[in-house]
Amino acid sequence: MSDRSTLPALAWLAVCAALGLIATARGTEAQVWGLIPAVHRPVIEIDLRVHLDDGAPDEALEAAVASLEPLAGRCPLAPPPAEARRWLDAHALSLLPREYHSALADRLAPEALRTAIAGARARLASPFAGLVGDDLRRDPLRLAELAPQLAGRLGFLAAAGPEASVRGDLVAPDGRSALLCFQTSGSAEALRADAAALVAAQPVSLAVVGAAARDDAAAAALTAAPRVLTTLAAALTLVLALAFRSVRPVVALLLAILGPAALLAALVAPLGLLDLPLLALAVGISAAPARPDWTVTALTALALTPLLLTPYPAWQTWGLAWAAGLAAAGLARRLVQPALAAWLGKPAAERAPFGRPDPPPLRLRVALPAAAACAVVLSLGAWSSRHVRFDSPSPLPLADPELTAAEAAARTEFFRPEDVAVLHSRGATPEEALARAAEELPALLSLVPSQIQRVDGPGAFAVAEPELKARLDGLLALDIRGRLELLRATIAEFGMRPDAFGEFIRAAGDDLRDPPSPEAALAGPLGPWLTSKFGPDGMVTRAYLASEPGALPAGLDLRGPGVFARAEHDRFSARAGAVAAAGAWLSALVVWLATRRLALALALALAAIVAQCGLLVLLHLLHRSFGPLTLPVFLLAGSAAVVAGLRAVRALAAGRPWIDPGRLANALGPLAAALALLAAPEPVWRSLGIAAGLAVLCAHGVGGLVGPLLYALTSRAAERFDRRRE
Repeated sequence: MSDRSTLPALAWLAVCAALGLIATARGTEAQVWGLIPAVHRPVIEIDLRVHLDDGAPDEALEAAVASLEPLAGRCPLAPPPAEARRWLDAHALSLLPREYHSALADRLAPEALRTAIAGARARLASPFAGLVGDDLRRDPLRLAELAPQLAGRLGFLAAAGPEASVRGDLVAPDGRSALLCFQTSGSAEALRADAAALVAAQPVSLAVVGAAARDDAAAAALTAAPRVLTTLAAALTLVLALAFRSVRPVVALLLAILGPAALLAALVAPLGLLDLPLLALAVGISAAPARPDWTVTALTALALTPLLLTPYPAWQTWGLAWAAGLAAAGLARRLVQPALAAWLGKPAAERAPFGRPDPPPLRLRVALPAAAACAVVLSLGAWSSRHVRFDSPSPLPLADPELTAAEAAARTEFFRPEDVAVLHSRGATPEEALARAAEELPALLSLVPSQIQRVDGPGAFAVAEPELKARLDGLLALDIRGRLELLRATIAEFGMRPDAFGEFIRAAGDDLRDPPSPEAALAGPLGPWLTSKFGPDGMVTRAYLASEPGALPAGLDLRGPGVFARAEHDRFSARAGAVAAAGAWLSALVVWLATRRLALALALALAAIVAQCGLLVLLHLLHRSFGPLTLPVFLLAGSAAVVAGLRAVRALAAGRPWIDPGRLANALGPLAAALALLAAPEPVWRSLGIAAGLAVLCAHGVGGLVGPLLYALTSRAAERFDRRRE
């Protein structure tokens, strides 16, 4: 051991420690929404589910909800039903769209009035009049039936689904659960603890759902990161010891890649849920027994660069961070590892890993069946890309059992938290924003119930100019005032007092004098609720998406994780194809620059695509999913196939064995990373671990075995082309 090797080794360890301290100081983050663009991030709110215990009376739910009144940040999930109903009854005519005016005229015809009042008289004389009498007095002509979507405009005031409480909370159809919304800067667990203290004497259980609850669960999951990295280090030590058959080269290699790993952690810090698996894969790929040259380093470093073409924020960060980290790993392997090995002292006798069998001949009769097999794999891969299960970018699965159970209950009783979309109606003032919301509402209602289940829209309670004027002109053309006088006479004719229906008659007359303009709506009983919906981005309309995965119309500026996930479901196959083509082009460019052999570049680019298609086939056969989450592994499969093929071709050119166990040992590092992720507790990490293991098998199988055969075909074709040209 000499000072010339000691000084660089100590300096390198100091650099590794400094980078590690930087990464640790930046901490961790949840990163649950790392695959969702910023414009589609959900509103940070906490939904508190209050559920009655078994055997508790139904009326205990109202008392428990009332005891939560001191909690700060409470906001309604639906318009207050009493105020909403009062406003709707007062403007039943002008809130009716113009396309229903002809049906309204039929309802106001003399014979139709007689029939309606006769039916109302019969129902009021029934013993069950107490159950239906109030509705009859508010709407004796059943005008609400004219527009079937009118109830749906009020979201949870619709007949089906949860009901709205007095405070705008939601109550499940069975009356045993309530959902309360809070917008607060505190954590979900803190809110749950405060709520539990308030309802300690009540027979209820509490659970939290929503974006903040998912962030807390993901942050808790990252406490398992040290265990995963420790498992990876142990696995790498084992497989590298088998490859080198000596301890000191293993220690030198692991110390050499420690710096690039710390650099990667510092670049992507704070470390999130999606960062850990890629960090583990980067360490596993860097720890190949064979020392990489600049070509292999460039191929590996550029593997994830096509992720810059995607809209996923976390993967865009990794597109650049991976390039920097793997390039640093290549330099460390070439420059730092020899110094570390000298510092540690070389072993007495270094042996080549495993044996050296004779290489098989490269003959055309072997290459043609390989090309046919590649064609079959390409066809199956294209078919599998349309049939493999899509892994949605939202919601990412989490291992927290309590959160999983709470979200399942919320989906059953209320709505799916991940499918809440918002539409911001712009406006400098609440009046302008509400007018804009009223103009945008018909486009939303056209999607009910096929793509949107319910709409919680402030625009349902107002009509903006010039639509308001057109509706009033249409109503005046129907002679509404004259029809109301006829209604009074018809009621008296059937022996009833017109004052019994005075609420409806007065409201219909006042509706024409004071229509539901945005200004009137904000000054009416719903004013506080409408004002609470106005913010810096305008008036907020909430849409609850249906379960169908189809994309929503592009004309609507709906935002939310569910909106983005539906759009990705339809266009992801094309996106994955474009990203794979970009990766194959980059790999071919690097190989061509390194070897100046176009036939080799084309052969290895084709091998990369075949490996990726093979990965798709395996994912489909094993009932695994493919989508934005597994896209980096998909790219790594192509890059690894090119590296394996290039090493196999170079070995054959140098007279070394085709199937060299020493080269195959390079697959052990990524496989160790995949196994470490497979043993991790989080479903996201396990999914990426399984996909990474399959990708390594496809890459080294196709690249190392089929790559040279494809090169034999492309070079033979190139030779024939050159002879014909000459």
